[in-house]
Amino acid sequence: MNFKMVTSCPQNVDTVVRYMKYDTAPTFSCPALQEAYETALGGDDPDFKAGDVKSYRIRLEDHFINLILVGFDCSLKEKALPIFRKATLKVGVLLNELKSKVVFVDNFTNLHFMEKDEIARQFASTLPLCDYAFDKYMEKKAGYTDKEICVFANEDIDAALTEGANIAKGICIARDLVNEPAEVLTPAELANRTAAFGKQYGFEVEVFDKAACKEFGMNAFLAVGRASVNEPKLIVMRYNGGEGTAKGVIGKGLCYDSGGLFLKQGAGMAAMKGDMAGAAAVIGAMCSIAMNRLPKNVVTVVAACENLVDGAGYRNGDIVHTMAGKSVFVASTDAEGRLTLADAMTYMIRKEQVDSIIELSTLTGSCANFFGNVCCGVLTTDDEMYSKIEANSDISGEKYWRLPYYEEYREFIKSDIADLYNSSSNGAGGVCAGLFLDEFREDKPFMHLDIAGVTFAKNKENGYPKGGTGFGVKTVYNYIKG
Repeated sequence: MNFKMVTSCPQNVDTVVRYMKYDTAPTFSCPALQEAYETALGGDDPDFKAGDVKSYRIRLEDHFINLILVGFDCSLKEKALPIFRKATLKVGVLLNELKSKVVFVDNFTNLHFMEKDEIARQFASTLPLCDYAFDKYMEKKAGYTDKEICVFANEDIDAALTEGANIAKGICIARDLVNEPAEVLTPAELANRTAAFGKQYGFEVEVFDKAACKEFGMNAFLAVGRASVNEPKLIVMRYNGGEGTAKGVIGKGLCYDSGGLFLKQGAGMAAMKGDMAGAAAVIGAMCSIAMNRLPKNVVTVVAACENLVDGAGYRNGDIVHTMAGKSVFVASTDAEGRLTLADAMTYMIRKEQVDSIIELSTLTGSCANFFGNVCCGVLTTDDEMYSKIEANSDISGEKYWRLPYYEEYREFIKSDIADLYNSSSNGAGGVCAGLFLDEFREDKPFMHLDIAGVTFAKNKENGYPKGGTGFGVKTVYNYIKG
């Protein structure tokens, strides 16, 4: 899908899209379009509600075209943007059904519920998601048409359209990574693909093997991956677009999680290829950041491994030693993510010397069960960090809810024979997982996002396919953009 700004309707147009005030007849920038509309539909009063999308077949001069009308209400204030995004997804679905190739989006800058550039960015970061399909292993492909999206505007929104389209590319990259079978996307393959993205889009990638991680003292990370024939990889991405100390972003990279000796039930095992959705989100975000040349410095880290079952694997009841020097009693081998992330945090702080860290992970069933697929849980003791992502929630379309961090909860992660306990001794699993990681932040501002419930869609609906959602790409991108 290619976006460009235009000042007139293309001669070879096959579909026209018009966002219109829901209770008012639409007007068009092109006299021929206006005449075509009035001839076909001008005698009918519009019967729309905000967010309604309807399509018609009308004659434009010597040929027929599709006309998609979108009912909208710019006065809805804070409700306007989510309605706009949902309506745009409906438009995307219709474009595929109509097999549109050249699309003219008319009078776009007449929308005024927010800044023109932001509306354009939202449009271009939303519409391409309808063309996503993970069909590489299917005989019958989705067969979506290549589309040229020509957006009419009387002021320059070209850069915003490009930025939005690049954000959508990052989301689709994240979706691809989550959807890949674990037998394909091993830690080594994830590292290779990340390196290829770095070369393509313009960020540095350094990959450390098992021996290097052992030298760093990342014993907790290595313990988790010990049972797999696919060795762990520490993937470090660096983008230098500005000045000053880099911000740090970490994504959980469990390429497959069986639960180890604390084996998961079979029903939930198939989705465990997606236990690296945090890693996918930060990789996708790095691609978007680099494509858009944000004037910022950022370092992202993924500790990639597999948590499997083998005689060499770590056990429930073991004590592992982290890179930070803290010892951890392994109450459950299925609470593995926090062990890998703890070492990733220490590496980030001590080796990359970032000024702060945000971390995304499919960490607990506790958050997934409590929040479902609506929002993610956030734990941080830093009010300023939380306020930054909360302020961007409307822009990203990704929802968050802050978890409590009362000191009493820290008692739940204390062990009698080690510094820390890698589960919870008294419930509150989502809170305790976040507080466990907080023990490794040293003096850095830190924020944990538990995205376990929002990274995988069980059904195809509202323009979104079944499978990986790409949740977190927009959050990271907007956080880094500032």
